[in-house]
Formats: sequence, structure tokens, C-alpha cells
Amino acid sequence: MKTVLFAWEHGGGFGHIANLGRFAALLKRPDVRAVFALKNPEAAYLLDANAEVLQAPPWPTAQSFRSTATMHDQLASAGLSDEHGLRSLLQSWDNILKAVSPDLVVADYAPAVSLMARDRIPLIVVGNGYTAPPGEMKRFPPLHRVHPPRWSEDETLVTVNRVLQSLARPPLERLPQMFAGDVQIVLTFPVLDPYDLQRSEPLAGPIIDSPPLEPQKNADDIFVYLSRAVLSALPFDLVSALLPVAERLVISAPDLASEQSENLSRRGARVFAQHLPLSETLASARLAIHFGGGGLAAHAIAAGVPQLVVATHIEQLLNGLQLEKAGLGKVIDSFMPQVDISKPLEAILTDDHIRQQTAQAGHEHRDMLKTMKPLETFEAAALRLLGNS
Repeated sequence: MKTVLFAWEHGGGFGHIANLGRFAALLKRPDVRAVFALKNPEAAYLLDANAEVLQAPPWPTAQSFRSTATMHDQLASAGLSDEHGLRSLLQSWDNILKAVSPDLVVADYAPAVSLMARDRIPLIVVGNGYTAPPGEMKRFPPLHRVHPPRWSEDETLVTVNRVLQSLARPPLERLPQMFAGDVQIVLTFPVLDPYDLQRSEPLAGPIIDSPPLEPQKNADDIFVYLSRAVLSALPFDLVSALLPVAERLVISAPDLASEQSENLSRRGARVFAQHLPLSETLASARLAIHFGGGGLAAHAIAAGVPQLVVATHIEQLLNGLQLEKAGLGKVIDSFMPQVDISKPLEAILTDDHIRQQTAQAGHEHRDMLKTMKPLETFEAAALRLLGNS
């Protein structure tokens, strides 16, 4: 019997658990046991009903000031530079590893368990471009120019290595090694990879359940993905901003408040309380409006649909900026003062150039998907490492 530990520590949304569930399904056989250690075990309903689920150890209390300037700054904000808290975190993972005794660890945005598995247990690091930085980098590069990095990477490296030494684990030469693993599988297109210039290995490509369809020539729908949690965090009323184009809206909103849903429906919007099949839905869409999740962004690129990203955190903002830079959409930083969605919405709906640009990009990325095999790449790597363990 071989045991695989699937771990998730950082990030939100359904994507992390959904992908880990897909990977576990690939390895489902009588001689393989899957164990999940999740940041949010309550979301385990997305997994097999009989899944063995543990609570992933929480990171130390976050710093009072948070920075997104680099991945190091974000991890330092979450407690990586807190020596006492980091030691407790890694010790907790050590206890889990001893109790579960995995033959393979699959880490999705889970750098702490990766530190404890490194040079001890075969390790596959998975993630999108943002959550799986290249492990071979000397340092984490800036992700934006809003402000410089707040924490010293050299000082954090000293702290991390002091903790690792106290736990009899090998030191790091540089912090990006936290994301290296025996194999790293990056699940996105190059256009959405913020580390594209630093990455030397090819990307596995996004996991897309059904191939994107050729866009319809008369596509006029506006596809919108809404989440109650994100809507409540926005400093403006996105639902009200969408009402002027309600008759064109096709909305996927699994947890939308009934009042908002009824308001949109009365104005002609088609509101669905479930996730819609993206291939068919995007084929009839003139525009996709969403919060910048990497999975939906990748699917819309391959479908040849312009995107309007309403970003609420750094990963979503980076995806939106990458799309805007490539001429495939526009991004709204929801926390900028005096946000007005109506102007970019009108601009992108009437922009024929962006429509032509996205159609061409869709054709190119559908061709890329013919050779990108992320699930097969994972299965081959996992079986090889399990065979060697």
C-alpha cells in the first residue's frame, strides 16, 4: 500500500481542492491511499465522499502590515519570518508526516509542508503560475511597483534555516527552493504566468475539463461569475453596475443572495445557482466578467472571449494585468479610489480590436491545448515517484 498526502495551505476559492481531487482520482487504485491535509476542510465536499481529510496546520498570526510586492513579502506577511511561529508550523507538519507516513507529497500552494518533505519524501509541487514560482530562481522578483519589498529576503532565509536546523532538516540555499520539489507542475498558459521570464521549464498547461469551442460569430451574451463572499468584500455594488446590461447577462452564482438574484432576474438576466459548463457558455459570450481566477481566465483565453477582471487580491490583479498587457481584456483594481465599472464595461463591449485579438489568441491557445496534457503529466510523475519511493 502506497500513501499520497495532498496538501493545501494558502489561497482561497475552489480551484486548489478541485485540482487535488482530480489528481487523487488519477491515482485511485486498490494499492494507493489518498490523504488530504487542507487549509479549509469544510470544502472537502468537493472531494470523493470517502476522502480521508485532515486540517492543515495554520500559518502563524499574520503581520499587522501586509505586503504583496514579492512572493517573499507575502509569505513573510503570513508568518514566514516569525521564527517561533514557523518552528511550531513546521513541527506540526512533521507530526502529520510521521502519522500519515506518505510515500509521496503533492503540495498545492503549500510551502511549509514542502520544506518538511524536501529531501525526505518524494514531492510534487503543483499550482498555477502565481502559486508555483520557479524553484531555481535566486530571489523572488517584484510582482508590482506600487511599493518596494518590505522584508529582507536574506534575513528571512537565515530565520528559515535556523528553524530547519533545529528540526534536523537540510537548509535552503535560497528561498524560492521552497517551491522546487522533485517535480513542479505548473497549470496555466504562459500569458498568465507572472514568472514567465524567470521560468526555464515548460508549463503543463491549465486543467480544462472539456475543450473550448469555437466562438459563435453572433455571440452577444455577457457571462458573469459571481460569488457572495467576494461581492460582500467589494467597496462598490457590482450587481447594480450590471443592471443596465442585465438582458445580456448569463450569470453563474452558486451562492448569490436571493435579493440580488431576484433583482437581476427581474431585469432580464439569466441567473443560475450552479456552476455552468464553461465550453458551451463561453461559446455564446461576447464578454466574460469575473474576479480573476486562473482557471476561468485560462478557459476564456482558449475560448477567444474578452475578459473584464474585477480583482480583489494580488493573484487576481496579476492575472488581470497579464490579460490587459496581452490585449485580451481589462482589469479593475476594486480597491482603487472611485472605482467605476461602467466605463471599462462599455469600452470593452464596443472594442472590435480586442474582439479580433482575443479570437486569434483563442485559436492559438486551442492549438496549444492539443499538446498540453497536465493530468497525464501529473499521473506519469506521481507513478514514477511512487515506484521509486
